[in-house]
Amino acid sequence: MNKESIYQVCATNEEVFVRIKEKASYLNCAPLRSFLYEMVKEGNKFFVIDFENCSSMDSTFLGILVGLSLKLKKENQGGSLTLLNLVGRNLETVENLGIHKIALVSSEFISSPNDLENLQVKAEEEKACTEVIYRAHKTLLDLNQKNSRIFRDVVNYLEQKVEDSA
Repeated sequence: MNKESIYQVCATNEEVFVRIKEKASYLNCAPLRSFLYEMVKEGNKFFVIDFENCSSMDSTFLGILVGLSLKLKKENQGGSLTLLNLVGRNLETVENLGIHKIALVSSEFISSPNDLENLQVKAEEEKACTEVIYRAHKTLLDLNQKNSRIFRDVVNYLEQKVEDSA
């Protein structure tokens, strides 16, 4: 597996920026989830994800973004998630799953892309974790009724795998 991160990140006093360089999927999103939730824990409220160079994304990755957006709305008064440069299939997927209703979709650009650094991948985050995949899909399922029908079987399957491994 390629250990180079496809995510570039930068945290300022005001915002946390993430740029996706390739495909965002269950295979590589665990380090991003850890980073995002650590930034929330540190008190960051405003997150910007740039999809300009993102070739595709899967439901695990999207579930992590939904979880982040809901966490920001719940824990940090005034927090927000902005999704930049979504086009084509990526935009269509975000709209079909209803994510555009809980995150701002924009075409602005990251103001200081030179400050972005590759996200460091920790050894324990290198492989996809059933628990992370389960939580991400459960979050998508809970977002709306349509998603419930789409992800119900996946969540039931993953729930059983998580219980079996406990």
